[in-house]
Amino acid sequence: MAISDKTPVQVYLDAEHRSRLVYLAERLDVSYAEVLRRGIDALSQLTLSGDDDPAMRLIGLLGEETNSPGDMSVNHDRYIVEETRNV
Repeated sequence: MAISDKTPVQVYLDAEHRSRLVYLAERLDVSYAEVLRRGIDALSQLTLSGDDDPAMRLIGLLGEETNSPGDMSVNHDRYIVEETRNV
């Protein structure tokens, strides 16, 4: 059996939240835990700013002095093809 990196958490729900949890789990055909995880993910996306996203910290990491072309985001496919041709 694989070791899980998940930690059990005890949550107290009133009747209305419990009812919604059961409904969502049945409707989505997932466990109660999966409904709660998806809810946490959705709430995080709504409430956390882009600055809180670890991926956003990568922007500007190399500074302004790079040798990359200025149109990399637009023409990335072309650059990948060129680079892999030289391998």
